[in-house]
Amino acid sequence: MHIMATASGGYAALLGVSGLIFFASHIPPKAVDLDGLINLLVAVENVLVAPRKFILWLWPWENTPAYLGLVLTCFNSLAWGLALTGIKRCWRKLTC
Repeated sequence: MHIMATASGGYAALLGVSGLIFFASHIPPKAVDLDGLINLLVAVENVLVAPRKFILWLWPWENTPAYLGLVLTCFNSLAWGLALTGIKRCWRKLTC
């Protein structure tokens, strides 16, 4: 259950980063130069979607099934949920 909560948090973080990129890219550059922030947010987003992109890279065909996007989004969230839960458990074992 904790993994699902962490996975949901990872998905929310991905949506938040995507929203920040969208918001920052729509502010006029003459008002505030946010190119550095946008580049940083895109790098963070690339890290967050790395498991999904890896699985898409392994897909051998050009035509992918319609449900694959949803399945890969769930896989991406679960992969980060497992990773973060594992890190948290190791950290608790080391510090307690």
